[in-house]
Amino acid sequence: MEIYGRLKKIEDVYSENYIKIENHGVIFNNKTAALVGMDGTIDWACLPNFDSEPLFDSILDADRGGYFSIRPNRSGLMVNQYYEELTNILVTEFYDENGIIVRITDFLPASEYATINMPEIHRFIEPFEDNIKITIKIKPSFNYGKIKPSVEHNKNGYIFRSLNKTVGVSSNFNFRQDGDTIYGTFQMKRTGYNWIVVSTGITHINNILEYKSIERLNETRKYWKAWSNKLNYEGIYGKYVLRSALTLKGLFYDPTGMMVAAPTTSLPESIGGDRNWDYRFTWIRDTAYVIEALSLIGLNGEATKFIYDIMYKINKQKAIKTIYEINDESILKEKVLDYSGYRNSRPVRIGNKASGQFQLDQYGSIINAIYHFSLADGVITTQLWDFVLGILEKLEVIWKYPDSSIWEFRTEPKHYVYSKLISWSAFHRAILMGKKLGYSAPYETWRKVEKEIKEDILKNGYNNEMECFVQSYDSKNIDASLLRLPLMDFLNIKDKRVINTIRCIESNLMTPNYLFLRYNKDDGLKSMDNPFLLLSFWYVEDLILMGRTEHAKKVLETLLSKSNHLYLFSEEINPKTGSLLGNFPQAITHLGVIRAIARLNSALKD
Repeated sequence: MEIYGRLKKIEDVYSENYIKIENHGVIFNNKTAALVGMDGTIDWACLPNFDSEPLFDSILDADRGGYFSIRPNRSGLMVNQYYEELTNILVTEFYDENGIIVRITDFLPASEYATINMPEIHRFIEPFEDNIKITIKIKPSFNYGKIKPSVEHNKNGYIFRSLNKTVGVSSNFNFRQDGDTIYGTFQMKRTGYNWIVVSTGITHINNILEYKSIERLNETRKYWKAWSNKLNYEGIYGKYVLRSALTLKGLFYDPTGMMVAAPTTSLPESIGGDRNWDYRFTWIRDTAYVIEALSLIGLNGEATKFIYDIMYKINKQKAIKTIYEINDESILKEKVLDYSGYRNSRPVRIGNKASGQFQLDQYGSIINAIYHFSLADGVITTQLWDFVLGILEKLEVIWKYPDSSIWEFRTEPKHYVYSKLISWSAFHRAILMGKKLGYSAPYETWRKVEKEIKEDILKNGYNNEMECFVQSYDSKNIDASLLRLPLMDFLNIKDKRVINTIRCIESNLMTPNYLFLRYNKDDGLKSMDNPFLLLSFWYVEDLILMGRTEHAKKVLETLLSKSNHLYLFSEEINPKTGSLLGNFPQAITHLGVIRAIARLNSALKD
């Protein structure tokens, strides 16, 4: 029998009573997501929206958080997870020495209609041998464990209630109740199967058949397969491109067109440390990169909708902000929760203080996205061109200001070279784009500013003694964000200043397996930093531009092997253990996957 995915001993799924970050799959429905551990536990889910209060959150506090676990009552098991082909429908299987004994199929109902809201988690339990015992435990979370809900039971299931929230559990299982938890061990036959549906925002609990789970499953399967078949990519590492694309699509919040950077909060970038952030918001920088990636693989429809949604959001608020809420109910203000954190990594934050920062590269990132969109024959209307004019009119003034950098330093603003570089690229590429499209613009002014920024960077951002570009003006810090320098056409790839900068980053920031630390500067946080995965994919693109295609292929294959069993990536990685770290799955990393693979595919064809 063929086994998809990667079998793992169930005891290896955990670390310190937590499911390892990499040992999760994710289900999506373009409004929210849920993390499903390889042991059959949902330990993170926010319903109805990405940034709603979590329904299950034991990934942030194993003792006090909510969870929904399904597991065969047997020791010595092996586990496996995979997605149904071309979908975000997740399958978790349990094996003993004789083969599969139980399969769980998980999905969030998805539809092409953004206005349809189905805040439900459907779980299908399928036994493969007679009299198998399965233990199920369900504990919803209310206000991060602060509120104990009332629990009502009727013939259809259970309703958990607080003043502002209801959670329903519908099934044919006869659970027992212990406070705010329902549980039981049930004997199932090979010919039997059961659905369990958890829903929020309901007033009555319905019979399990009325949720029409099989119909919802077929609709969801049809939705994801139809979307996947729109991909226009034929080449190497196609399974990674497909999974990255499906993940990016899943991270969109369809009602407003915004996209979250990740569906989680406060998963640590360093175990036991304080680098724990809420990523359930829209970063202009990240989403601008995503437009580039979508355009590269033929998803111009998604890229078009997204770029115009972003324009609408910015025009409505009359400002470019670092972070945007995904809807009008979102709360950006940062707050620390009384939770122990994933593997005791405190603080646990909701909201994000970086929303108040000035990050200069956001402006140039939007222009770069529109530029790449135009290269993919995207429709640049006069309204969108007017949007470009407005951004550059402001950038003419503010490019001279210090900012908080791409890394969102919580220290004093400085003149970061990366921020200036992206500002330069905005004018450079707007000129190329506008001339090609035949649009009028103050080109002479743009050329003057473009030249001024370039001269400023060359004068203040390059350290002659170190023979490389540095993190900020007049500093001696190395910054791996400058791996993007060759990708922006700022200088010729053969220019010694470019070559020396890459070598300097390799020498000072590259760890084994081509993983890169972001910088060698004290950023004011107490815990250590770990390699940032996106940087490695930029490095692959650099190698290709330098003509080192075979080496780029070797590096890329090494990086792709760092994904989890489902080809998913987080933001960072432990270089010694290979464990994934940070919020998961991470949009910007999956963007890097698509860009690097697409560029290498083209280089190998050439």
